[in-house]
Amino acid sequence: MSHTLCLISLPEIGFIVGIAVILFGCKAVMQNPFISRGQKIVWILIIVVLNWIGLLWYYYTYYMKNKD
Repeated sequence: MSHTLCLISLPEIGFIVGIAVILFGCKAVMQNPFISRGQKIVWILIIVVLNWIGLLWYYYTYYMKNKD
């Protein structure tokens, strides 16, 4: 009897978390009434770029360090 979570490996969990951070982060920024449209665009770009850098670093440490 196998647990469903055992079928998901570590890279897939990282990918799912990355997409969730982008979706929820952008949704939170868009619903913030206290910042202007330009600031919302800047915040969304920051969320996407930092998440992309984080995922690259995550995959580098997971794949490249295991190859050595």
